[in-house]
This record gives sequence, structure tokens and C-alpha cells, in this order.
Amino acid sequence: MGGCPGCVVQGGRVSDPPAEDLQHQRAEAYLRRLAEAELRQATEQARALDAAAAAGGQPNPGPVVEGTLSRVVRAGWILLAAGSLDQEFFDGFTADFAAAVRVRSRVLQAWERNRIGRPRTFLPPGRPPLPPPPAPARPALRVTPIGRSLPVPGERAPAVLHVLSLVRTPAQALLTVTMRMLWPPDGSSADLEITGAGPHHLPYGELGATDDRGARYTVRFEYGTGGTATWHGLAELSPVPPPGTRRLDLVADGTKLIELPLPPAAPPGHVPAGPGAPPVPAAAEPAATLAGERLLVWEAERILATGDVRGPVGVGHAGPEEIIAVLTEAGVLAAGSPVAAQLAALSQRLGAAHPGGRAVPATGSIPAPWASVLAHRDAAEPAGGPEVFAPVAVILPDLDGTRLVLAGLSVAAGQSHLHVISSGLPLPTARYTDQWRPGISWWLRDSAGHWHVGTPAEPGTVGQGLQACWLRWTPPLTAIPGPAEIVVTGPAARVRATIAIPPARPETGALRPRGTGGG
Repeated sequence: MGGCPGCVVQGGRVSDPPAEDLQHQRAEAYLRRLAEAELRQATEQARALDAAAAAGGQPNPGPVVEGTLSRVVRAGWILLAAGSLDQEFFDGFTADFAAAVRVRSRVLQAWERNRIGRPRTFLPPGRPPLPPPPAPARPALRVTPIGRSLPVPGERAPAVLHVLSLVRTPAQALLTVTMRMLWPPDGSSADLEITGAGPHHLPYGELGATDDRGARYTVRFEYGTGGTATWHGLAELSPVPPPGTRRLDLVADGTKLIELPLPPAAPPGHVPAGPGAPPVPAAAEPAATLAGERLLVWEAERILATGDVRGPVGVGHAGPEEIIAVLTEAGVLAAGSPVAAQLAALSQRLGAAHPGGRAVPATGSIPAPWASVLAHRDAAEPAGGPEVFAPVAVILPDLDGTRLVLAGLSVAAGQSHLHVISSGLPLPTARYTDQWRPGISWWLRDSAGHWHVGTPAEPGTVGQGLQACWLRWTPPLTAIPGPAEIVVTGPAARVRATIAIPPARPETGALRPRGTGGG
């Protein structure tokens, strides 16, 4: 008796399966077809390996492992990232496929035993599935703009420490800071420069703070990232300043260094529009992009940020042509997907010979924000322009279960970074592995109308339920004060917010910043 796989009988009639189930069925069928074709090729290669071994040679099994098997694994990871394949099915299927390849060759069996000491799968190593951790209670977040700069004297490592904002929960207080080095132009500090910018150059034995009520706090620099010219990070205050605290005095070795005013914290979802202006609510809206197309957009953003169409070399990486082909041939994307055509056109613009492959021609038009990034990413930097360290203090509305705090913007050393504190962000995983899914997309439109794409560094855990990352903008922002629109997109929602960028203040250090590399 024939039937429709996945169809459901309702009230005596056969109904179509849910759209998600149908997509999973198509993805599974595609993976089986691909595996059958690759298995035929692997069988021929396995025979050649055994024949070479029988003739006294030492054949290399690498082409089978890195080629035949990897194509099936990469296709599965693409479909997993697009939400079109079940993880349990993929794990079992790839294990069976690897075993089917292995039994066809004595050389492959011996190679596998020698590699790991006992028969197992020789699939590329991936991160084992992790049980979902219990969701921690979401801490109440508050952010306070500060915007003060402390000149740090020194003959060999002078700097300016810019204190941007204070982010607080009931259990933790974090100052977002950027440390801008002012290395002597004669190169006399070369031995210090190679250690990078950072708080290890501060000439203080003990750093602390006191508030307007006389309470004392410890100050520790524990998290951050940077290059030679700038360091972006966090200074943790302990204990947490209580509500109503109006001022902190930063103190080193018993001497007051600088006063940090603490105006009322910004309420969630509101954006300060500028001095004297009322706060403006940040707007949230649904984002209806299909999961497969979202994966293509994520790949386009990677290409725009790096200028590299092919991406890093490795078993787990798939280029745009392969991603488009897998999603189209598996029925995840419609043959005429405009996003696929846009990604193919972007790849062609950057030099890919056949960016769409047989799946889609590169006939799409590049979206205006992508074109804006391409037009300005390689433009020469304005010579001698002022640098900006803006005390952004914005709590965005929840985005797919994640709370995001924008806690400072730095434009220095030829680079631009946004300080972000978050709660509820999923654990980071490597691209195109079992657990990876496209993350949050970041875009910024500056006061001149130019678009910038954000690349988040891998977030680091900075407390119970909190993560921190420093988002790098491509191309870098020019130091022009004025409002900027930030667009943050998750799997199912999008948030738009307008932030004010105050004018840059003159450097207070004795030296001008030197160098623009390694910001």
C-alpha cells in the first residue's frame, strides 16, 4: 500500500506534513543522495588505495578523508545551520556513512586504528553535543554614561584611559574602558610596544575608588582585548555601588586621579537623543527572513568584514558557492532566491570566478548597505582626524531572548569598536560545526548615511549570566559627531536604535597618538 511519507491523516483525509517536517525530509533525502554519489567515488578510491598497498606502496588516505567524507559533513553542517536538519539524524547518518566508507579499504581501517588506537569514525573532529545548561536568572541591568578621560603619565608608556560607561546588576559592576597608548615617536619604547596596549602599563601600585558617601571599592582590570595602540576592556568594581550613588573618585596609591560622575542610569529600551533632549524608545520589529536566507546573509557579512570570499581553509569551512548549492539542491531555498543571487553578485564583485555555481547565476543586485561597505572599506583614512570615545549607554529591547547593552563607542587608531554587555546570549561555537547557528547581525549607519557592518569578537563570560564583546566596525567610522542608527537582527526579530555621538574632545596627554595599526 502506497502512502505519503510524513503525511498526517486528519478526519479521514490525508493532509500535508508541517512545513518544517517537509523541509527536514527534503534535507535528509538530499544528504542521502549526496552520500550515495560520494560513496561510489570513495569505493573507487579505496580500491586504488588497497591496490597501491598490495604493490608495496604507502598510499595516502588523505584525499578520501578530506574530500569524500568532508563534502558530506560540510553539507550536513550547512543544513544544520539553516535549521533544516535534525542533529540526531545527522549524527547517526554520518557515523553510518563513515563506517560504510571504512569497510571498503584495508588501508583506511589501518589508518583509523593507528590514528586513534581503536576503531571509530574518521569524521572531522567536532564539538560534542552539549546538554543545554539551566537558564540562569536574568540579572536586572542598568547602564550609566560617564565619559571621562584620565591622562596616564610616563616617559616610555604614556596613555589616556577613557572611562565610558558603568554597567550594573545587583551582583556586579563593570566600567567599560578604552586605553589609548601615546607611544613616543622616536621608537624608544619598542620593547614595551610589543607587549601590546593594556592596563599592565598603568604606573599604579593599587587602584581603587571611593563614592560620594565615603564607601570604598576595589578596581580590577580582568577582561579585555586589544592591539599595540588601543586596549578595550572592563574594570570591575567591588562591591556594587548602591542606587543613588552620584559620584566615584578613582584613587591610586592614596591619591585621587579623576572624578567619575554617575547620572541616573538609562532605563531599558531608551536611547538618549542628546544633551537636553528627551530619551527616545528603541523600536523592535519582527524579522521574517527564512533560516536558509539568513545563513546567506551571515556569509555575506563575513565576506564584507574580511574581504575574503573563500574564507579560512579547513574541513569545516564552506564557501558561498557550496552554501548556495547545498541549500538550493536540498530544497531549502527556492531556485530564484534573491538573497542567493545577491550573495553570488557580492562574491563575483570580489573576484570569485563562479560564485553561484550551477545553483544560481550572479545576476542579483547588491543591497545598498553592502554596496556602501564595499565603497568605503578601502578608502584612505582622513589624516590627523580627531578620535572619539563616546559614553554610549543604551539597553536594547530583548532580542530573541537576549538582552544587549551598548556601553561605549571608540574610534581610534584606524579602528572603531562598540562595547557590548549581554545576558542570555547562547554559548559561542566554531562556525559550521554541529552546534553552530548564525548569530546576531550588527549594522550601523553613520550621520553621513554610510553603512558599517559589525564583527563581534567571541564573547567572554564576565559574570553570572553576563557576556562581554567588543564589536569591530567595517569600514571604520570617521570621527564625525552626530546621530548614528544601529540595526541589530536576530533569528526572529530586529531592533533599531539611534545613538548620539558627542564631539571629540582634544587629547589631554602630552603626546599625540602614534600609529594606526593593531588597534
